[in-house]
Amino acid sequence: MIRSAIATWKGSPVIGEGLVTTSSGVIRNALYLPAGASTGGDPCTSPSEMLAAAVASCMSMMLARETSKLGLKPEFVKTESILTLEEQKGRWKITGIELHVTAGLPERERRALEKASKNAKAHCPISSALNVPITVFTELEVPLHEPVGA
Repeated sequence: MIRSAIATWKGSPVIGEGLVTTSSGVIRNALYLPAGASTGGDPCTSPSEMLAAAVASCMSMMLARETSKLGLKPEFVKTESILTLEEQKGRWKITGIELHVTAGLPERERRALEKASKNAKAHCPISSALNVPITVFTELEVPLHEPVGA
């Protein structure tokens, strides 16, 4: 399987802007700027934001897979990815990614969810391709129809 994207940049590294399009067409001519740059209201993204989105979506998908292997059926899996980008010695560097994972499962499945979460991180092709510390925090969100003490 091959995935591709085309990114075009115009202007200087600081003042320029770019457009990115994915081969699927889901992202088409999306405006991107350097991290922290503002367009004054125009919706735009940045390479670091797109990476955060890739890690979050991969982790959610892999956790759904790993919980399924354990016979669990979460109502949902949600991952918030917080990517930290810092300037160090005149160069921008990703210094860490926090993944806050929430799954709709009964409280009795907490231990299984922790196991599935560790396996999901290990099997996520996006996070395993990165050379950056990734920390995962896992939470349960007990479904509303779940009786207390069940």
